[in-house]
Amino acid sequence: MKLTKDVTICFRTNAKVQAALKAVAERDQVNVSALINALLDEYLKTTTGNDKRRHNRKKASIPVIINSETVTGTALLTGTIQDVSLGGVSIAIADPEQTTLAISVEIKHFEIVFRLPDGSTRPVSMTCKPCRVNKVGEELRIGAAFQDGDLQSYFEIQSFLM
Repeated sequence: MKLTKDVTICFRTNAKVQAALKAVAERDQVNVSALINALLDEYLKTTTGNDKRRHNRKKASIPVIINSETVTGTALLTGTIQDVSLGGVSIAIADPEQTTLAISVEIKHFEIVFRLPDGSTRPVSMTCKPCRVNKVGEELRIGAAFQDGDLQSYFEIQSFLM
């Protein structure tokens, strides 16, 4: 996104923020206006349009079992659901070397089974499509959209989110 500098914006801030902006501007050998413009430009690049989620997510720490078909057979993995919505989940898996072979965005779907921490005794079972697969430190993070599940599983998730 190319920003032209044809508009003047004035705003109020406190002395601490002003001093910090001046210090960073001096260090980077730019004026404060150019620094603020660069910071806002970077912020807009990293936040505009990246989140395509239609549903609000709820943070969680839920053990999950993942069943994935691979070229060599079936992989059964364990992980932790980090957040859940009506549309999907974010899963962290602690062994990325083994998991990368089993889960990738090229795989069309995988199955997950988990029990919600709201006291429900019925396990939730969903078919998921991997949308994002990234290695973060020593974990593999999977962002997955729900593709299919029984009606009761959707009801369980909806109750958990309320």
